[in-house]
Amino acid sequence: MAYRPATPEELAAMIVEAAALGRSVAISGTGSKPGIGPGTADAALDVTGLGGTITHDPGELLLTLPASTPLLHVEQLLARAGQCLAFEPPSPDAIWGLGHGTIGGAAASGLSGPRRPFAGGCRDHVLGLSGVTGRGEIFTAGGKVLKNVTGFDLPRLLTGSRGTLAVLTEITLKVLPLAPAQATLLLPADTAARAVRIMADACQIDGGITGAAWSDAAVHLRIETSVAALPALMDAARARLPAGTVMHDAGSRTLWAGIASLAGHVQADDIVWRCPLPATRAPALAALLPPAARLRLDWAGALAWVLLPADLADLDLHALVAQAAGRDGHAERLRGPASIVPARARLEPGLAALSARVKAQFDPAGILSPAAAP
Repeated sequence: MAYRPATPEELAAMIVEAAALGRSVAISGTGSKPGIGPGTADAALDVTGLGGTITHDPGELLLTLPASTPLLHVEQLLARAGQCLAFEPPSPDAIWGLGHGTIGGAAASGLSGPRRPFAGGCRDHVLGLSGVTGRGEIFTAGGKVLKNVTGFDLPRLLTGSRGTLAVLTEITLKVLPLAPAQATLLLPADTAARAVRIMADACQIDGGITGAAWSDAAVHLRIETSVAALPALMDAARARLPAGTVMHDAGSRTLWAGIASLAGHVQADDIVWRCPLPATRAPALAALLPPAARLRLDWAGALAWVLLPADLADLDLHALVAQAAGRDGHAERLRGPASIVPARARLEPGLAALSARVKAQFDPAGILSPAAAP
């Protein structure tokens, strides 16, 4: 069975019906992120028919739009105005090969790209949300300016909740101007430990750094600023860091799109693990990985991507991240075959109890994306 609402009112009625029947629903847009979405449910809830009006105010750096808006359309709309999504949502296409997804999927997943340490994450740029809870209640939370956001900050809670608390119908985002000039320094670094040291040094440079990543034995440092200021910032970086090569403008932008989404890094049969952890602990994780594993670092070392061959499907990344970073890191398998190792580790008892109480407030019947719930 499938629900396909065309309006928030239809969506609310469908959720009320599903709750009354005890029917679980798997919420999806274009289905671009199967590794972090709901699993099998009694019914599908296809939200791609929920339309609405796009309102873009370039002068106020505000964008309000339906959650079903394709992500590529959002990025193209902003680019024409010389603006961008500051949290740089990664395209899921390189991992799952199912397209780039929607802005609602980006907000629901809460994933952020290379600008995360420098400009904030997804939830830092979501000012307002509208949607329908698991109770069938239509709501609007937040506002169009930060000073209007009072009381409990529902946009922060719902961003990254993966459809377990509410179905998003409309989103208001704070956007940023695109930097007029961009360049990337490529610096040799043969180990994760050396890469983390270089990235830490780079982050001490006064302004301009908006990306720091490591792959294929090279640190990649992105510098974005005005055309006039770029040479001075490049000189400052060269004075502080090892010698390297430079990539400019279009080539740099293509490089970082690939870093954000793993495009060009993921092979057809790779098992993909995403592991946020303190940057200082990334070298410890690297030391624990078997030789066949491939490690990529983003967020100046605070996000580790671990790519494994199929014969390492039962390698327990939860245990390795815990050994490397303790309670300060976690791992999630985004893609891979069935394994004795769960895709997500169980929450600690205190966090599990808190999560259950929040879930009960928004979705007391437990029908929304149940397989995605912790």
